[in-house]
Amino acid sequence: MKRTLPHLAVLSRMLLVSISVAAQVAAGPVTFQLGPELQARYQSPSPGKGATNSTKKAVIGSSKTAIDTGNSKNSFWTEAVDLSGTGVVSNADMLWDGSSRILYAYSQMTLRCTHGKTIDGGILIAIYGKKNFLSKPPGSGWWMVDLQLGQCQAPLARLYGCKFGPDGQPYACGRAEIDPRINDLAIVEGTRF
Repeated sequence: MKRTLPHLAVLSRMLLVSISVAAQVAAGPVTFQLGPELQARYQSPSPGKGATNSTKKAVIGSSKTAIDTGNSKNSFWTEAVDLSGTGVVSNADMLWDGSSRILYAYSQMTLRCTHGKTIDGGILIAIYGKKNFLSKPPGSGWWMVDLQLGQCQAPLARLYGCKFGPDGQPYACGRAEIDPRINDLAIVEGTRF
């Protein structure tokens, strides 16, 4: 029994360190929490009431925060949506990639830096649908922004983003890259802010 207590103490400390490291990994230069209304849209990825610009397109986004799905027959539309669940509505471009089964949303909006300041910039969000070609859990996904050196205290002018689970909670954040072969985001360097 006496030998068990020190082992339990060591295990407890390791668990606390693991939780602390996990909390630090899930922080990037921009704070963004995907809203539940947008996250649930993967279940019915079609234009909502009041949607405009309904057409077929292969590309969504702008500059470095753009994705080319390679399929010009994907459904594309613009609609007012609360991206972050805060009640602030933005005009967002939406694209449903029917072959990959991924819903994309792109908007120019005010973004909050982790350290409290705000910037205006574009954000691209991807939400995996049911039976998506990457076999990711439905409702999970990622978001990314393009930051210049010093914007939101970014150490490099690069893409930054987070991956989130089906519960909407981020689990990996940092400097990001897009794999153009599969249009998926990879966190290439974790950041702590």
